[in-house]
Amino acid sequence: MKKFLMLAVVVCMSLTLCGLAYADLNGATYTHVFVNVVPNIAVSPMLSNVDLGTVQTGAFGSGVTFRIDANTEKVKFMAGVSQLYKGDVTTNPIVEPIAVGGGGVVMTAEQANPINGHSSTAAFVGDPTDILGTGYIGNVTEWVTFESAQNNHFSQSITLTPTWVQANPEKPIGEYSGVVALWAMVVPVGGE
Repeated sequence: MKKFLMLAVVVCMSLTLCGLAYADLNGATYTHVFVNVVPNIAVSPMLSNVDLGTVQTGAFGSGVTFRIDANTEKVKFMAGVSQLYKGDVTTNPIVEPIAVGGGGVVMTAEQANPINGHSSTAAFVGDPTDILGTGYIGNVTEWVTFESAQNNHFSQSITLTPTWVQANPEKPIGEYSGVVALWAMVVPVGGE
């Protein structure tokens, strides 16, 4: 018991003396931090309204330009083109809308081209559908992957050129309107 008591006193004194040790007045250290930048993309129309001009009969179309800013070189695009409705009335139109041309949509970028030998025309796929839930019925295209000539990013405009066909020589005069939509999706490095 005496040995145990003596050991306890020595340990207690050691702890007390250790408490008398003085610390530095300042100190510094560091830790390593890191972050991963993930793919991102922004898509916006260059104009909110595009004038397609005038037509009597026949096929017509015009370029609709969008701005793309992505931090990947490859971007996939899909377009949607609605019929053109008289007076912009899509629900139960009295006048039949002007039809979308069947050939697809020509896609032209400032400094990029389709990869894998794809042409610049994106073909329509599937049945007519509501474009972006807007009430405008039309056609959507296949996805087409473009690769930018810029270094590791895609910051440029892309122009979609759809066509419509006004086949009725007795079509009532007036303004017919619709929508052209663009979907864009980044393709991460190593992806197609």
